[in-house]
This record gives sequence, structure tokens and C-alpha cells, in this order.
Amino acid sequence: MTPSKIDSPEDVSEEVTTALEGSSDSQLREIIHYAQQLLRDHPPLTDAIEAREGEELVRMEDHGAYTVVIVERPDETGEARGPFAYRVKWEPDIDDGDGQYKWHYLGKVHGDTGGRLR
Repeated sequence: MTPSKIDSPEDVSEEVTTALEGSSDSQLREIIHYAQQLLRDHPPLTDAIEAREGEELVRMEDHGAYTVVIVERPDETGEARGPFAYRVKWEPDIDDGDGQYKWHYLGKVHGDTGGRLR
């Protein structure tokens, strides 16, 4: 196979890109099929994130490695009700445990629930 002039993704190791570049078309098709199976075994965060106690999920945006989650607190009033934006990311446990979702506060969302962060 002739080496291509395509820039490799920053998050993919040189070892992997070298192996892919040296693969035949049929091998690349098998690799794609394998990668698609792996993706199905790891559903997107948007399928797994659940509202925390006292909050309701308003909207989610999948960004691959993390998800932006907009929540409201229906039992609160005024500014404390929200909506608020969080970046949610799955972090595996260091000791091969189950891991957990980490919620990082981004800020209050202004305007309607489809609004921008400020």
C-alpha cells in the first residue's frame, strides 16, 4: 500500500498509525469492522448519564470524550433553579474498579435552556 499524505489524529499513537498505514484495504475493512464492534460495546455517555438527586436533565451534547449536560433543579426557585451546565466524563478506577462519572461545573446557562453559557 502506498503511504498516504493524511495527517494522523493527535490522540492515536504512532505505533497504531504506522500499523494502519501499512495495512491492505481488506485489513483496513476488518479493522473498521472491529472498531465498530468496540464502539457498540461502549455506548456514548449520553446513553448512560442519569440525573443526580434533585436535578432534571434538560439537554445533553456528546463531544466524544465528554458530554455537556444541562440540568435544572425543579425544587429550587429563582437563580438556584438553573439551568446549569456541567462537563461529564467517565473516569475509570485506577485499580481496575468500576470507575465513576466526574461532573465539572461549567456555569449557569442564560436565556432559554438551549442558550449559551456565560
